[in-house]
Amino acid sequence: MGLFVLFAIPIVAAVLWFLNLVTLIKNIKENRDSRNQMILGTVYTFFVISPIIYILAELFYRGVLF
Repeated sequence: MGLFVLFAIPIVAAVLWFLNLVTLIKNIKENRDSRNQMILGTVYTFFVISPIIYILAELFYRGVLF
């Protein structure tokens, strides 16, 4: 289950990140406020990067990397 979560969270966050990026670009083109999209992009980026860093740290700790 833990491994599933480590792979599912980044995938879902990446899809949301892309949709947020599209909305951000649309708001910038229409000269609308884009503060919400920037904050959401930061949160989504955290949820994409955190599991990847955790997996790499775990592999390094077990001696698989380097």
